[in-house]
Amino acid sequence: MVNTAIIGRCLIICREEIMNKKLFAAIAQFVLGVLIAVAPRTFAHVCEVTDMPMACHYTAQAALGIGIVIALLAIIGLCVAEATRPGLDIANAVLGVLVILVPTVLIGVCKGAMMHCHMVTLPTLVVLGVLTTVFSVIAAYLDLKPAKHR
Repeated sequence: MVNTAIIGRCLIICREEIMNKKLFAAIAQFVLGVLIAVAPRTFAHVCEVTDMPMACHYTAQAALGIGIVIALLAIIGLCVAEATRPGLDIANAVLGVLVILVPTVLIGVCKGAMMHCHMVTLPTLVVLGVLTTVFSVIAAYLDLKPAKHR
């Protein structure tokens, strides 16, 4: 005969652990996604568009789109089954790498070393991309790790 109080306590602990994993992944990824989307337009702004947009303008456009997708995947991660979350975390990790690649390799920023986009936007997006990748990989690891039973 199994004690139902012990089983109930184990279920509550497991449910709390799953909820903590969900919130860790969702909050960190959502905040980073919003920062990636907003940074090139606010505190880490790119050069103003005159007659012809420079590369940094397109980097800001790409960062906006990627940041929105990261934030949406974080919100979706709260609502899906536990088996689906690691896939969303891995997708956000790949998007974090994409955030790093956009200003460094794919699109770039202005060539002038003293330009604001080169001095501020580029390192900001690289740091946010690294943080997104690291937090997403940690979240995927925690989601894939089996829950402890006490």
